Amino acid sequence: MRHMKKMTLAGLASLMLLSTSASAVTVKAPHPGTVTALTYSSSGAFHGAVDVTSGDVCNSWSVHAVLVGSYSWNITINTTGIYCGTGGGSSTQNEAKHVFADGWTLRLWHFIKTAASYDKTCDRCALGNEGGTGNVTGPHSHIQVDKSGTKDTSWYSGYVTKGEYVDRTTTIGVL
Repeated sequence: MRHMKKMTLAGLASLMLLSTSASAVTVKAPHPGTVTALTYSSSGAFHGAVDVTSGDVCNSWSVHAVLVGSYSWNITINTTGIYCGTGGGSSTQNEAKHVFADGWTLRLWHFIKTAASYDKTCDRCALGNEGGTGNVTGPHSHIQVDKSGTKDTSWYSGYVTKGEYVDRTTTIGVL
């Protein structure tokens, strides 16, 4: 009886692993550039996200949706002009987000509004251009996963490193 119970539990555990891996979502780079921050910022403060910058030039790269597959994106635009590196505070932060059924939210911040900046469902489509909206020190894209104020950093652990060059084909992480 005890052996049967162990086998049943092992079988259930393997089914759980299969369903988890079958639903994995790949996150790709939003544009070519260098990873400048991960779990901690250069100041040593907790950051809990992946930052990618193409350099000191705003508006030169289209920011693409980072999830591979057809996902809905809710776009919030707080700007009317081009914010490049000076930010202007949180009232100017543009955001694209996708909320998963389990309540986790993937957020993409700091892009510049373009004609492509509207709510949509798409696979790796354009959402805006690389910019510096919100609280920033320079143009970049910020990719964050959170739920109820808690940031998840496990999804990108082991996929990219600070200082690494990435392009649109680079896997940033897996959810």
